[in-house]
Formats: sequence, C-alpha cells, structure tokens
Amino acid sequence: MNFLYDNFISDFLVIVIEWIFQFVGEYSITIILAMLFVRFVLMPLDLKSKRSMKQMAALGPEVESLKKRYANNPEQLNKKVQQLYKERGVSTMAGCLPMLVTLLLLSAFYGALRTIATEQTMALVLGAAENGAENTQLTSWLWVRNLWQPDSGSAGIMPTATEFLSFLQQNSSDITPQAMELLKNKGLIAYSSGVLSVNEAAYNALTQAVVAANGGTGYANGWFILPLLSGGTQFVSQWLALRKGPKEQQQQGKMMLYMFPVLSAWICLTSNSMFAIYWTFSNIYSMLFDMIYNYLYARKQKRLEIASRKAS
Repeated sequence: MNFLYDNFISDFLVIVIEWIFQFVGEYSITIILAMLFVRFVLMPLDLKSKRSMKQMAALGPEVESLKKRYANNPEQLNKKVQQLYKERGVSTMAGCLPMLVTLLLLSAFYGALRTIATEQTMALVLGAAENGAENTQLTSWLWVRNLWQPDSGSAGIMPTATEFLSFLQQNSSDITPQAMELLKNKGLIAYSSGVLSVNEAAYNALTQAVVAANGGTGYANGWFILPLLSGGTQFVSQWLALRKGPKEQQQQGKMMLYMFPVLSAWICLTSNSMFAIYWTFSNIYSMLFDMIYNYLYARKQKRLEIASRKAS
C-alpha cells in the first residue's frame, strides 16, 4: 500500500515538474519551484509540528520533575507525562511529522526525478543517433555538464556502455517498446537468445561524439559539490530543528543528526544531479523556515512576557 502511495505521489510530481518546465524552460529552476510549491502546500503541517515541539520544550521542567518523582516507576511516569501533554493540548506525534514528511518527499521526488532522468537520457541518446551528435545539446548547470548524471568527479558525462545496460534494465517500466526498437535499429543494442546487450563500439562512438560536441572531452561530470552541500545543509537543518526542541527529542535525534547527512550525501553522489539540487535546496528551505519561525516565536514570547509583567 505504501509502495502504491509513493508511486502515486511520484507520478503527480512528474506532472507538476513537467508543467512548470513548460513555462520556465530550465530544469534546475523548475525543480526548485516544484519543491517550494510542495513545501508551501505542507506549510500548515510544518507550523503545527513546530508549535507542538515548542510546547513540549516549554513543558520540559515539569517533565523533569515527573521523572524525579517517578524514577522507580517507568510505567507510571509514562502515564503522567502523557497525561500532562494531553492536559496542555500537546500532540506528541506532531514532533515526528517533519522527519516522516521529509522521508516521504525524499522518496517521492527521487522516484519522480528518476522517471524524468530516464526520459531525458533516452531522448538524448536517441536524438544523437537520429540527428547527429553535433546537434545534441546536453542539459548542463553551472559546473555540472549533464544534469541527468551524478555530480561526481568519478562519473562520466554520459553513462558508460555497462552503465547504460544497467540503466535500460532497471528502468524498463519507464522505457517504451518503441524507444527500445529505435535503439536496436540504430545498432546501439541487440538481443541474443532473449538477452539484452549494448553494442559497446557503436554506443561509445556516439556518446564520445556527444561529449566532444559539448566541449566535455577529458572532463568528469562534476566536482562532488552538490553531494557535499546536500550533506552539509542536511546537518545544519537538523541541528537547527533539534537545538530548541524537547530534550527527549534532542537525545533521540543525535544519531540521525550524523547518520542522515552522510546518507543524504551518498544518495546524491549516486543519483542524478537534479535530485541533488532538489535535496540541497530543500534543506536550505528548511533552514530558513526554522530560523524565521524561531525568530518570530521568540519575539512573540517576549511580547507576552512584557504584557504579563505590565498586567501584574
């Protein structure tokens, strides 16, 4: 059921991204706008979660008092803490929502961008085969020469023959039979006893010509910058979210504070650069959102304290 749900969201995101691209004409800007659109839709959920976290943090001293009182009775302690939260209208589940939403969006955008990367890579190879490598323009972005390849100093600008074979096998559900037939007719792939293979000589000659036509001969596709940025911004984003949260959540989140950024960097290192752009700018959005929310919350609390002192 969750798999079907993720596929539904990914398919919806593909439609949103392609629709925005029609007006923007630049995929890197398109993915940032799509991310902002989704986060704007989810903003009420984000605000509810952050309010609950602030309320839980404010109840910290009372929770600590209960811990001392029921130190030898964990069951009673848990009951009292839950009762305290219920009385003050605090939702304990709300604090988990950001991580759940983050993981859901990660999976959905990964699926959507993988689908788009498959379409674009196939269009690139078939376009070069039909119209000539000299007439084929790569989709680049700043230091990244091909957005549909990883931002990595060890990644080629175009997939190798072995990588292209794996690409065809892993994305068979997103590649039409007509596209496969065109590849076969151009001599780029072959079937022998029902087994798919890539004609290395023909494929390498084509992709090397595409790279040369785009001035990329002798260069890797990237410099590892986006994976490092995604990991670094992920760390800062989580640190900002945890540092003013409840102590229990800070303790529970310590492991994820270090593990998730490493995982984020690794995923972006092995995925297309478009996904790395999404993940990096999504983290930047979260950082700015937390900073603005914390600033406004602190101002509101200060005004309430001044009003309380005046009233007394």
